[in-house]
Formats: sequence, C-alpha cells, structure tokens
Amino acid sequence: MSVVYIISRQTKAIIFSNSTYYRSIILEGTKRKESIQYPEKILDHSCLMYGSTLEGRKKAAQNILKTNVKLPIAVIPDLGVYMIPTSSHKNNDRAYLSYFHIKDYKRVKNKTLIIFQDETEYLAETSINSFDMQYKKTSQLIVHFHREVIDRNYTNHFIEPYIKANSLRNYQRDTQK
Repeated sequence: MSVVYIISRQTKAIIFSNSTYYRSIILEGTKRKESIQYPEKILDHSCLMYGSTLEGRKKAAQNILKTNVKLPIAVIPDLGVYMIPTSSHKNNDRAYLSYFHIKDYKRVKNKTLIIFQDETEYLAETSINSFDMQYKKTSQLIVHFHREVIDRNYTNHFIEPYIKANSLRNYQRDTQK
C-alpha cells in the first residue's frame, strides 16, 4: 500500500497529472512533489484525517452554497485550509488550489494566472470568470464556517468601546461621591 499525501497549511495546490505513473503534482512551499494518488484520493484521505470524508465535505458545501457544481472543499476548516477546484473532477485539466495561498489572479488569454502569496505562479486551464466564481463560492463557505468568530469580533469591535466609555463614566461618577 502506498503512502497518501496529507494536505496541510503549506499545501498550495494539488494538480491532476496525466503521466503514465504519477496522478498528482503537489505544490507545497517552494517544493514540487509527485504522487501516484489521484487528487480526489488525496482530498478524501486528508478530509478523513481531519474528521470527515470528501463526500461529507461536499454535502456540507452543497447545503451551504445551494449548488452541486465544482464545490470548494473545506479540508481543515479550523486551520483555514479550503481547496478551490478549477474545474470538474472529471476534467483532466483540474487542480485544487488553497484559498489562503492565493494572493491574486488575472486573465492570460483564455486561462487564469494564479499568483500565490510567495509570488510563485500557476497557470490554470480555466477562464477568469469561472475562477472568480469559484473564489467567491469559497469565500462564502469560509464565512459560513467562521461566522461565529466573525460575529464575536464584530460585536467586540463595536460594543467594547461603548462598554469601556460607560465603565469609565461610572467609575468617575462613583469616585467623585
């Protein structure tokens, strides 16, 4: 039995490889690794390591996003590892890109150039409009999974100054008596 790669926070991309032996190219930091496992096998195994299955993550995304097409995968939601599919899992040009590693993306002819945070690049076989939609779907999924944290920070940001001001006024009032 071969060892299956485990996705981590350092994983930037998992790209389908049509070679005779390797089935995936993995971009991790400045390294390029190859695996005999298909990208979906790597995704499923990684999801299992972090408490779900690929199918379970897809069903959750489908329920949240109200679609079943090219669903983003919340591999490790607690650590912010979300993978964006560039195309259908049946497409030989497919890749899964880590949301938080993406710094920018832009059109290059009929493809999309992905610029990662470390300034490395990947040319995805997808239109800019399609990738932009995928990026936004993933953003929606992230907001859903982290709404409690966002709400808590939003509430604290706006209410704390009010509470502090009232506490200071009450303190000043009480000490002047």
